[in-house]
Amino acid sequence: MHPRPPVGRPYSDAVRTPAALAASLLLVLPAGCSDDATATPAGCGLVPDSKVVGLVGADPHATLHGSLHALRGRHRALSCRSVSPDDATRSVLLRASYHPKPYRLPQKACSDGWVYAGTPEKFTPACQQRHRDRSTTELVVRWQPYLMTVTISRPDRGWGGDPERALALTRALAQRLGVAEAAGDG
Repeated sequence: MHPRPPVGRPYSDAVRTPAALAASLLLVLPAGCSDDATATPAGCGLVPDSKVVGLVGADPHATLHGSLHALRGRHRALSCRSVSPDDATRSVLLRASYHPKPYRLPQKACSDGWVYAGTPEKFTPACQQRHRDRSTTELVVRWQPYLMTVTISRPDRGWGGDPERALALTRALAQRLGVAEAAGDG
């Protein structure tokens, strides 16, 4: 530590050696200035990157709200949105919330129909709809005590396997949360 400079003398005079200047710059400059170091990975690190990249393409922009710790410990909602850098209509939105009570499935109309993912013994609904510039598949599933919704958006109607892909995303997140596998139970 340098003593405080005398009155009338600029403080910068107190730091004259190159080593002192370098040390002071280390305090000011952030570590790891690269954008890549701060970028949120596809799927926000909640699910395998490959499952999201397969839907939206390479190097998507991902935004995370919440954390696994806050969802588990404080029952705060969690969401991750991954968007294609080439086409904003191509995205995956994964939401999870703590919801231990029975959940009434949505009764809303679904323009292109309700489909189901899973097996005949354990299945969950997904709504497929066409909007102006995109098509969406929205799957709702319960992994005790968490309720999860995945919305896959694309510019075309090539949504054939999207319900199963959405279910796979929720299963990966449920495994990270440590809940037993049980699709469509409530």
